[in-house]
Amino acid sequence: MLRTASQRTSLPLEGWAAGIFLLALSALAWAWLFRMGAAGDIFLCRVLTVTLPAVAAMWAVMMIAMMIPSALPMILAHAQVTTRVERPPIRLGVVALFVAIYVIVWSVFGAATGGAEWLLSRSGFIRDGQIADPRYAGALLLIAGLYQWSAVKSVCLSHCHEPMSFLRRRYRGGYAGAVKLGLEHSTACIGCCWALMLLAFVGGAMNLGWMVALTLFVALEKLIGTRVVFLRLSALGLLLAGAIEITRQML
Repeated sequence: MLRTASQRTSLPLEGWAAGIFLLALSALAWAWLFRMGAAGDIFLCRVLTVTLPAVAAMWAVMMIAMMIPSALPMILAHAQVTTRVERPPIRLGVVALFVAIYVIVWSVFGAATGGAEWLLSRSGFIRDGQIADPRYAGALLLIAGLYQWSAVKSVCLSHCHEPMSFLRRRYRGGYAGAVKLGLEHSTACIGCCWALMLLAFVGGAMNLGWMVALTLFVALEKLIGTRVVFLRLSALGLLLAGAIEITRQML
């Protein structure tokens, strides 16, 4: 049924709708984050980080802003496959449900991470969105570097890097299929990127330059895929940065 899905075709209406919606959503999220991170809003930032719901909401917005750009290839590929497989009355709904699951799952991940930040801030482990002790920041960099070499990382990254291949193997029809596929893809995406997203605690959760850098790195990683040289170089870079952070505190 999906053997023609890899043929080059123009983007269907459902794909245009999903793409425009996601780009607009990501742009709004980035605009909010830039406003929050602006010099004039530093006080507002600190006020909002006092309560758990506010911190959770802020992290949910961050995840939407950072992850949607790299998810567009998979979502547009899903729209193309859906137009070939599904009946016209439900096509848009199936694509919309797949998109919604992705946004919801990453929002929940962001909210949970924000909750962890709020709890750790109470003990002084995190200050202004950043790990206070360089040794623990270095340890997190080491974990992220080692994870770059893991088999789990490679499998999850391969799913995100090859959308059509993933869809040919895993596509399921109907609304229930869209939910299952959305959960499967979102899980693979989190499996690929969770360690990199937690590095926000190293550079600062509201450090816009650091957030942009992480977003670009995730997008580049999904574009390049599981090439051994790239993964090894990025792993070595993270391991070196982690070692420097740890030893810096000891000197």
